[in-house]
Order: sequence, then C-alpha cells, then structure tokens
Amino acid sequence: LYRRIDSARIVRGQAVRHLRMSEPHVELVSENARGETFSHFAEHVLLAMPPRLVESQLTFSPALPSELTRQWRETDTWMAPHAKYIAVFDRPFWRDQGLSGEARSAVGPMVEIHDASTQEGKAALFGFLGVPADVRRRVSEEELITASRTQFVRLFGSQAENPEAEFIKDWAKEFYTATHTDERSSGNHPMPALSPSSGAWADRLTGIGSEWSREFTGYLAGAIDAVNRGLEYKKLKPSG
Repeated sequence: LYRRIDSARIVRGQAVRHLRMSEPHVELVSENARGETFSHFAEHVLLAMPPRLVESQLTFSPALPSELTRQWRETDTWMAPHAKYIAVFDRPFWRDQGLSGEARSAVGPMVEIHDASTQEGKAALFGFLGVPADVRRRVSEEELITASRTQFVRLFGSQAENPEAEFIKDWAKEFYTATHTDERSSGNHPMPALSPSSGAWADRLTGIGSEWSREFTGYLAGAIDAVNRGLEYKKLKPSG
C-alpha cells in the first residue's frame, strides 16, 4: 500500500493538531518535533484514529457538535488500558512437552497467553496482563517483567527462566493510543456516529478508526471494516 501511494502525498514526522474550516477546503494544521507548524488542505478528512483521541487531541474551528464530541469522548479505545509481556527464546521448548503455549489464568499477572513463534522459527510467548493500568503505574517495569517471567516458569517449566529477550508493551503509556480516561475503561463499546450529521462539519469528516467498526471493534479486522464502512458512507471508492 505504501509503495502505491505517491511519495509527495505522504507527510511524516508531523502530528495534526487543529482542523479549521477554510472554504472550500478543510485546513489541517500540523506540528513537527521542533514546534514548527504546517498547513495542509483537503476537501474531506478521514479520521484514522480512535474517537476518544480525536476528541482529546484535536481542536476544531468551528467546534464540533456537542453531542458528537460526547459520543466520541465516551467511546473506549479498545487496546488503550492493556499491556502485554513478550519473551523471546532460542527455541519453542514448550512444544517438546506437548504444550501449545496457550493458557488462561485467574492467578496472573497474565490472564491470556499465546504462542507467538513465527513460521521462520523465531520462538516467543506473550501474554496480556490482567493488572489494571492504574496499578501498573505504581510498580516498576522490572517488577512486571519478573512476575510475568515467573508465571511462564510455573506454566512451562524452568527453561522459561532465561529468555533471550523480554519486553513489556503498555498501551496505556502511549500518547497516541490512550488518555487518562482509558485507565478507567468501562469495557463497553458503543457505536459512535461516523460523522457530524449537521453543521459546518457535515460531509467534511468521517471516522475510520477500528472503534467505528460495526462487528470487529478494536481489532485489525475492525480497522479494515471501518475504512470500508467510511468509504461506503461517503460513497468514495478506493482506486485500483
């Protein structure tokens, strides 16, 4: 996909901060790491980000309808409160014991564990932490890694004690994924409006992040579904 897009149409190293109606276009004001601002213009903007981040990180002139911003603000970002531990090994030793590498645990700290080995032979296990985001903030990453590694040893044996590498990926700490509101996620996933139905922004914005998917909210499949739904909603057709 990247290779199919004209390189002149790809802008990197900038974050959009503000959207302004500038008839007959929408002006997008972006900022780079040095604080320099740039303007880009479009007839229609596809919002490829979670609704809550649109509401919290972007400003609009004129303001979006209050009911729409409420919906977007109250739509949880699926992965935002979660974290996972990944351990890389020289070989998938658990398979020698006839173990799948899949597990569920009520003890933790991981509650869902999977074999993440690749077809090329790279061996790994990972698990989603069941420790809430606000609790994770009060313990060190080293403590989380140690507790997770210990759980792998309990499940898969002593060979799990010495991974080649290990990591914690905590989406709650990612600026472009989570807000403080996500630490208190309700677990509900309402269907927010795709676009303003009236006012200055009608027919100017369409949400295509995974949280706008009807069936696969939060998943990669949801991102594809949301894009297709957004294009259908605006009666736009992808080229090629």
